[in-house]
Amino acid sequence: MAQKYKVFLENNYVLFTDQDHQLPHWVGLPPKSYKLLSKALESESCVQVIAHDPKVAMQHFFAAFKQVRTAGALVQKRNEDAYLWMHRFGHLDLPKGKIEKGETALAAAIREVKEETGLSGLLTFEGILGQTYHVYEMKGKSYWKENHWFAFQYEGQDSVVPQTEEGIEAVFWLQKKEWYARLNESYAGLKALLEGAC
Repeated sequence: MAQKYKVFLENNYVLFTDQDHQLPHWVGLPPKSYKLLSKALESESCVQVIAHDPKVAMQHFFAAFKQVRTAGALVQKRNEDAYLWMHRFGHLDLPKGKIEKGETALAAAIREVKEETGLSGLLTFEGILGQTYHVYEMKGKSYWKENHWFAFQYEGQDSVVPQTEEGIEAVFWLQKKEWYARLNESYAGLKALLEGAC
């Protein structure tokens, strides 16, 4: 089975794969910094790195970046066509946050959903949506973020409260056809994940 991982830098990405997808490709990397990667992606919207083990190649490629692991979820009201979304930093987004030391990705996703949205009812694990990856620079440091995504069912009160100190402007429920039509308002990695999984 083919393996591939997309790492996004804004709307551009590096594809780590074990098969040639007829994209521009790089040989003999890794980049030393976010600036080098950003400059390289100015001329191409996507570039592939072909490797026998794409995941190992991806880890090697971003070895100079500080890794951040997060977890989040797509939450659906049980037996309803209603999904929990938020506006954060001008994007349509799902609740997510850092995985704390000693915490599993699943436990972090449950905690972050409750903290960021104020939900207080029962969250039930429904499945794994997958992982997304992206890179960014903050205060002169390069970061490689690995996001773990889950699907939950929710039973409880509908009221929500945005965690404004985390940059969340609003929290709301949307029908699937509504949020699916608005995926261009979300981050590129999340859009790619949901278009492939939902």
